[in-house]
Amino acid sequence: MSEPVAVSARRVTFDVAVQIGARILNLALGVVVTLLLVRGLGSRGFGIWSALFAVGQIAGSFGDLGLNGITISRAARDTEREGSWLGALLSLRLLLAIPITLASLTAILLIAPTNQARLAGALIAGVMLVGAPTALGVVFQLRVRNHIPMAIMTLNSIVWGAGVVVITAISGGIAAFAAVFLASSALTSAVTVLLALRMAHVRLGGTTGLWRPLLRVGVVTGAAGILVTLYVRLDQVLVLQLAGSRQAGLYGAAYRLLDQIQFIPISMMTTLFPLIAASYRSRPEQARSLLQTAGEYLTMASLPILAFTIVAASPIMTRLFGPEFAAAAPALPVLAGVFVLISFGYLAGNMVVILELQRRFLRFAAVGLAINALLNIAFIPSFGFLAAAWITLATEVVVMTLGMRAVLGALAMRPRFGRLLRILLAALIMGLTTWLARVAGAPLGGLVVVSAVGYLSCLLLLRVIKVGEVLALLRKDTSSFGAQM
Repeated sequence: MSEPVAVSARRVTFDVAVQIGARILNLALGVVVTLLLVRGLGSRGFGIWSALFAVGQIAGSFGDLGLNGITISRAARDTEREGSWLGALLSLRLLLAIPITLASLTAILLIAPTNQARLAGALIAGVMLVGAPTALGVVFQLRVRNHIPMAIMTLNSIVWGAGVVVITAISGGIAAFAAVFLASSALTSAVTVLLALRMAHVRLGGTTGLWRPLLRVGVVTGAAGILVTLYVRLDQVLVLQLAGSRQAGLYGAAYRLLDQIQFIPISMMTTLFPLIAASYRSRPEQARSLLQTAGEYLTMASLPILAFTIVAASPIMTRLFGPEFAAAAPALPVLAGVFVLISFGYLAGNMVVILELQRRFLRFAAVGLAINALLNIAFIPSFGFLAAAWITLATEVVVMTLGMRAVLGALAMRPRFGRLLRILLAALIMGLTTWLARVAGAPLGGLVVVSAVGYLSCLLLLRVIKVGEVLALLRKDTSSFGAQM
């Protein structure tokens, strides 16, 4: 029998806080590793690396099919058969990994421009095979013990980072970096499986009968996810093919920052998804309240990032990646706008699984892919990576709007905008004060301090958050959050 999914507000808030803290640490490690990769590979080599990695992510979406989220939803409601659901997930993911790895390898061999790049691509493709067992990480979500995967993620970041340091020091090539990446992924997979098996019983025998209900939802959900991954990652491949490795390197550096900050919506939904899934049918009002709260906190976290990058894009890119990447600065605020929309995309995507709106979402994703591919092919040759950034933003506007409209309609929910408007005002004031500080000559570190202090002050003055809530969070006393959670 699994542990009940209903947990206290204190547990939820602590779980999200631990995730965010760990992901901030991993963000810092990831930025350092990215800088080393850029310096080790150069802008052109990093452009090739980004494109190969994008192909791997596109192929990986074919093996995912949204099965993790579907399993969580089913196991949270059917606790008696939790072990069987977990076994069905594991066996199905392993089975799918084999053809997907071969398909990824084929695609990479077709686009890789050199023999070293082809070898690196083959190693990156192998990550899907060794990473399939990490599907058992859903156990930690079901137990609301997400500090465990955060610890595993940190271990992976440290091992991967140490490997990058060594390869950079010995002037190894792109294939050497890929080999270290594969090895660190294999270690992560092994640790995840060992810890998950200690926490839950996984039943492999006689679970093939559960493949059908998983695939019934997963094929459509997965198809939508594949289309989303295609329009999110395809532009990086097209920039390499249509504008060259230099442009791909500039775009890849800016896009890497977008990838890194996605820990914010991931952390929120990792904790809330099983809770919403468990309460949706029996306590729909609680599910709506959780969705409203998630939307407000995602807005609170994403809008200041957009405001800050609008003001400080150039010093961010120059300080992090060096003067040769200053030309990528115009893409950064555009991608920060994409991040705001992606945050709500995570929210809508998880609700699609719970509400079983996968067929409608498939149509939305198909529209997004068509818009993205056609516009990228038309405009990248003339306008380069900056066109790809703006087209990604336009695509996310279309897909997120359609998705959220469908979710809110299915929930019969009318969102409250009062707090959201106050958050928007706080972000605007923060952006203005940060711009004034930059005009006054403040360095990047000073801009970070001004924006952080200014934004928190605005949130308090506008009563978006209350002093008591901040003090309670610092004391790890989250009883004051109960009404919101």
